[in-house]
Amino acid sequence: MKAIYEDLLHLDRPFYEIHEDSYDPLKCIENFWDHYSLVTIRENLYALDLKCKTLGEATESKLEALQQTLFLSDILRALIAYFLTHSRHLDTTQVKLSTLDLNMEEIRLTKKINDFLQSINQPKP
Repeated sequence: MKAIYEDLLHLDRPFYEIHEDSYDPLKCIENFWDHYSLVTIRENLYALDLKCKTLGEATESKLEALQQTLFLSDILRALIAYFLTHSRHLDTTQVKLSTLDLNMEEIRLTKKINDFLQSINQPKP
């Protein structure tokens, strides 16, 4: 296979995997959250944002580029799984998320920061 098509396959594959007999969108969601915490997702998205802002500059290695492509394909897999879960009205109560506690802590922390920012941003009477 030509190297030029390799990057495309990472982002196309999630669309074809859903037609495999063994595909389970709930398992796909579990796998995603087993692999990524909210902090990791944020860091990866920041890296991609920075990459977009510095296009044309040689700032990353091939390994970093591959890791970002794999992250994007994982995000795409999760989005497709969530869509299928929603559209098929699947019961998500049995999904076990390994990063649940870590993510809940991150949400509590961002809530505290948000509450603080809201408190200092109140209009003066």
